[in-house]
Amino acid sequence: MRKLITLFAASVLALSVTACTTDEAALRDNSATLLGAVEVKNLLVGNTFTATNGDTYYFDRSGVVTGKGSYGEKNKGNWNITPEGRLCFSNWNANFAPSACYKVFFDNATQQRKLVDGNGDTKYTVVNIVTGNPNNF
Repeated sequence: MRKLITLFAASVLALSVTACTTDEAALRDNSATLLGAVEVKNLLVGNTFTATNGDTYYFDRSGVVTGKGSYGEKNKGNWNITPEGRLCFSNWNANFAPSACYKVFFDNATQQRKLVDGNGDTKYTVVNIVTGNPNNF
């Protein structure tokens, strides 16, 4: 009986640890590539990206990001890339878009770029990147 209780307790502990895995940990476990500053810069500067939620943004060379959110609202702010490769946003014209920095991963399994916040949660999955500003944001 004691062995059964010990086995049950170990199973519950294993399940609770597995349930706490962050998106970032899962990406790392699946050999996703964490992009560095040069890679993030080459990916975004002068380009427009669209995320799965419908957000579409153009990354101007001067550090301004403009575009439209998933509900059609026009947004404008600033962006920069830290030496560690984090993509940071600030000074949004909308109060619902707080300043934040994201690690940028290339998910080898899905061939998508994923922006992961400081809690390890995926906030944006980039599904399309086009050269320039075709939407004239």
